[in-house]
Amino acid sequence: MKTILLIDDSKPQLLSAKFTLQHGGHRVETVSDPLLALERIKEVVPDLIITDINMPGKDGIAIVREVRQLAQFSSTPLLVMSTDSQKHLLEQARAAGASGWLMKPVKQEDLLATVTKLLSRE
Repeated sequence: MKTILLIDDSKPQLLSAKFTLQHGGHRVETVSDPLLALERIKEVVPDLIITDINMPGKDGIAIVREVRQLAQFSSTPLLVMSTDSQKHLLEQARAAGASGWLMKPVKQEDLLATVTKLLSRE
């Protein structure tokens, strides 16, 4: 069973994604405060990290950059989800080290397919 950490300031989004991933056979941990994300990542040591982009205090791109600077997580798959489809954000996320991008709202089957693909690369 793979462990996935979800980072999103939206509690409904966290619950929805958690439900989908748990039913896909994954262990899911969550953090709703992006300022606590790195601390939680170190506690959980996830096989995959999924983060929202637009959050107060610290955005998902900053989280991706910080995670990639940690040797332990330099190759951990990192999926970014957002309601914002601006091309420059996608490019920033990729440049920071994101492994993939999904647009919200995300269909359950798309989330599970993307997660399966990213976890199979490990």
